[in-house]
Amino acid sequence: MNELIKYKFFTRNNGFSRGIYRSLNCGLLSKDNSINIKNNINKAVNKISKKNKLLILPNQYHSNKCLIFDKSMKKYRCDAIVTNNPNVILGITTADCLPIILANKKRGIIGICHAGWRGLVKGVLENTIKKMKILNSQNIDIQVFIGPCIRKMSYEVSEIFIEKLNPNYQIFSYKKKGKYFYDLPKLARFILNDLNIYNIHDTRKNTFTDSDYFSYRESKKRGLADYGRNISMVMLN
Repeated sequence: MNELIKYKFFTRNNGFSRGIYRSLNCGLLSKDNSINIKNNINKAVNKISKKNKLLILPNQYHSNKCLIFDKSMKKYRCDAIVTNNPNVILGITTADCLPIILANKKRGIIGICHAGWRGLVKGVLENTIKKMKILNSQNIDIQVFIGPCIRKMSYEVSEIFIEKLNPNYQIFSYKKKGKYFYDLPKLARFILNDLNIYNIHDTRKNTFTDSDYFSYRESKKRGLADYGRNISMVMLN
């Protein structure tokens, strides 16, 4: 991206895990071998930075909670983190939800979100922007990067799901052959645009159809007992 900020949406490839977790599974809550998971995470960290930096990988729970990195905190229970500290790497794991990276290179402020439909409708993006503002960020200076996630015609939902959404959010639903689908990346764009953030880049990668990524829904479709998680990271150089 630039010399100040570095980020990466990792694929599921080039790791240590085997079987249904093959191979770069970074899901600490998965049933994979814990040693393999830790080795995979360390490999990803070393790939993004050769410097000795602290990885902050939160305990995610589909919330709208965003925290500012605090070196006195040992654990982070949230779905988004922001910082202006160059000594840390921010990370999240996903398996269909949106990994969203936010960067204000003018101020040296970064953020990362785990954004599923629950987090998006509850305001995880809005809360992340608010925390970036606390660190002296202006919305107009923020760049956003949407990583690999489940895409429109792969994300089947129920009619009830759509009816319960805010009317402004219902417009991102689609009906085809009697089935309903929903476009989560478009919802994220809509929310960001409403915050006057327009500098948005999208990988357009679909975790459900692209075998380079773990997918909860694709694993469920195949009847697998569990699934791996993709990791995404961002840091200040």
